[in-house]
Amino acid sequence: MPVLRYVFTLNAVRELGRMAPELARARAEASLDECLQGIREACTLSLGMEFDTLVRFDARSVVRLFAHAEQARILARLVDERARALAERGDFHAALEDTVYAGQLVACSRQRFGVPKDARAADALERELPELPGLR
Repeated sequence: MPVLRYVFTLNAVRELGRMAPELARARAEASLDECLQGIREACTLSLGMEFDTLVRFDARSVVRLFAHAEQARILARLVDERARALAERGDFHAALEDTVYAGQLVACSRQRFGVPKDARAADALERELPELPGLR
């Protein structure tokens, strides 16, 4: 069973990698609502959970829901993408809050799964996500 969960997680990383160019394009060209809708869809497709629900809770509680560090990294990446979209549209306060939350997700992932597993998760995301700077 743990192997199947990990395969699901790797597929989630690949799904996010497939959607990353669309998210970046939406951030640059589309309205904020369309960009946020793309982030919500990416979260549902890759993690099977609703983005808006996950970000309502503190980072530590959210990371405890996940079985693998890659899942925490995916959510951190999506939160960071929302922060970038907000910053590009001038909402710097909300962007800063999202940036801090993404950092908290990464820190909690390292605490829960350990630095080596979290580092492997970061490497997996960097391999799959085209030309977008990763969270380190």
